[in-house]
Amino acid sequence: MIHNIDVHGLTHKQAVIKVENELINLSISKNWTAEVITGKSKPMQDKIIKEVLDLHKFSYYIPVNNNGVIIVEEDGLIL
Repeated sequence: MIHNIDVHGLTHKQAVIKVENELINLSISKNWTAEVITGKSKPMQDKIIKEVLDLHKFSYYIPVNNNGVIIVEEDGLIL
C-alpha cells in the first residue's frame, strides 16, 4: 500500500517533523511504500533527505518523471 505524506504549505522544520514521525510509524508495519509529496522545492527535499531519510537509513528515490515526490520503501530503516 502506498501512503501519501503531503508537506505542501509546511515550513521546512514542520515538514521534517511530519515526515520523520509518519515514516517511523509506518516502519513498524510490513509491505509499505510512502510517497512524500514535496512539490518542486529542492531545498525542502534536500532537508528531508539529510535530516530524515539518510539519518534513519531509509531506502528512497526521486522518480525521473516526477521530481516533486520522494518514494520511500519499507526495506531501508535501520534502528
